[in-house]
Amino acid sequence: MKDLKAILKRSAESGQNIVLDGADLVSQRGYTIIPNYVLYTSRLSAHAKLVYSVLLSYAWNKNAVFPGQSRLAEECGLGLSTVKRALRELKAAQFITVIRRGLCRTNVYVLHFRKR
Repeated sequence: MKDLKAILKRSAESGQNIVLDGADLVSQRGYTIIPNYVLYTSRLSAHAKLVYSVLLSYAWNKNAVFPGQSRLAEECGLGLSTVKRALRELKAAQFITVIRRGLCRTNVYVLHFRKR
């Protein structure tokens, strides 16, 4: 463990009251836990599972952020058409409900944790 004075100084400068000692940049960005039901289902493609996971990360970590499909594609490392296909797949398999909010506004995504 690093010098306690250095940790306290860093804590005071950042305003954090919990310090992750030894955490690298990757672990500091957080984690997303997805239900095993989603992870292991044969009803979804790998792309659909990835899109579901990224949507879930927004719900856990950012709560009020509703990403546009272009942003979702960028963050998943997928093309826009692939994300749209994955969203249709998730919707058809009843893992999500998409609520349209109108012209030039992002959709609201409802992620379902129980079989519908």
